[in-house]
Amino acid sequence: MANNRGSNSKEAITTASVVASGTLAALKLLVGWLSGSLGLLAEAAHSLLDLISTVITLLVVRVAAVPPDSNHPYGHERAEQLGALAGMTLLGGTGILILYHAFDTIFLHPGSPAVTVWSFAVLVVSLVVDFFRARALRRAAANHESSALASDAEHFGNDMLGAISVLVGLGVVALRHPLGLPEWLVTRADAIAALIVAGIAFRSVWVLGSKAVRALMDDVPIGLTDRLKKRVESVDGVVRGTVMIRTRFVGNRPFVEVKLGTVRGTSLESAHQLSEVVEKELSSELGNAEAIVHVEPATTPDEPRAAGVRAIADRLGLRVHNLNIYLAAKETLIELDLELPDSLTLAEAHRHSETLEAAIMKELPGPVLVTVHLEPRSDEPKPAVRHLPSTRRVEEALSKLPEARNVRVQDVLVTDEGLVVTLEKTFKGTNSLAQTHELMAGLERAIYSSIPDVVRVHVNPEIAP
Repeated sequence: MANNRGSNSKEAITTASVVASGTLAALKLLVGWLSGSLGLLAEAAHSLLDLISTVITLLVVRVAAVPPDSNHPYGHERAEQLGALAGMTLLGGTGILILYHAFDTIFLHPGSPAVTVWSFAVLVVSLVVDFFRARALRRAAANHESSALASDAEHFGNDMLGAISVLVGLGVVALRHPLGLPEWLVTRADAIAALIVAGIAFRSVWVLGSKAVRALMDDVPIGLTDRLKKRVESVDGVVRGTVMIRTRFVGNRPFVEVKLGTVRGTSLESAHQLSEVVEKELSSELGNAEAIVHVEPATTPDEPRAAGVRAIADRLGLRVHNLNIYLAAKETLIELDLELPDSLTLAEAHRHSETLEAAIMKELPGPVLVTVHLEPRSDEPKPAVRHLPSTRRVEEALSKLPEARNVRVQDVLVTDEGLVVTLEKTFKGTNSLAQTHELMAGLERAIYSSIPDVVRVHVNPEIAP
């Protein structure tokens, strides 16, 4: 709704400018033709180009307000730059024509126009109208961030300079007798004023045309990319030296694409949170920026070997656990369990194991020895039943084990492989995790020894009250 109001406001100010341009062009053309003033005719041509340029602006403002669609995902706001470029092309052609006639008058056919009160009146009216509409367009351009309106505002500001130069030229002709001005100046003053009008036109072409071309070529302000890069690299979790940024402006709205690295092993959730933080940083720097952040895993010099091994396995689509790394002299010894579907043949499983070993040995520094234990994995639920006699048998065996103090049987399942026992054991909250794990492992070993048909033991640690 707000966007529609903004579009209507821009159209209203542009429509008023069209009416003003048409009226001024007609007045200047009429008085210039009647008086024979080349300066006024140049101003009339300039105003006629203003009219065409403003009509183009009106059209492109309407096109730019069209919402994005499947064929224009970035929207249609670049229509404003295309409109500005078209207007500058027309203005450049008019400047060349004015320049030609001015040189013809100065060097080949000098002469002075007939000066009347209407000559001055139309220029004064032009100055007043251009002053107020340039001010109105600047305000509208600032409120709506419209490059097309800003171009028109600068254009009409330059028109005021052209009108002043023509006024001076006509003033020289009108005051030639009271001031005793030389004939060579009087016969060329109007043409010199036309030259100034052409110069102002060429300046507008250069300033506004180059601005439109830079926008269409995805030019960005000097230093913006480095500033954004430093802002992104300052975010915790972003690896320095991995940030790549591309920025483009569609109208005045920036679109930013960022590729960055974060430590390997980062979860998908953490990577998503990191991208959101980066998006907020970019928005705070550029205001209404729309950012796309691509996060990639990156290797860092201080990366733990275990994190590197897990990252390699993830990259290969493999699951590992029970990872242990030892340093013997200058050699790194790696032991791990590789989980693979139990439906694979040994040859197929061995190929996965060799692929993982080769990748680890290639990436980790120094001599590396990898030992892989193949662990069959079933992703489907296994059938199981609760069997009361089996539960009692486990409880009886636990009562004879010294390691089973403060232990409660939570569950005993009978499966095709054997018994799966789940226990709950209380520990002191001050125990270290390593100490607690060792006590649980000792309990598991004791159960395996005393109950041969147990295939898996889970110990759930609880803190003693």
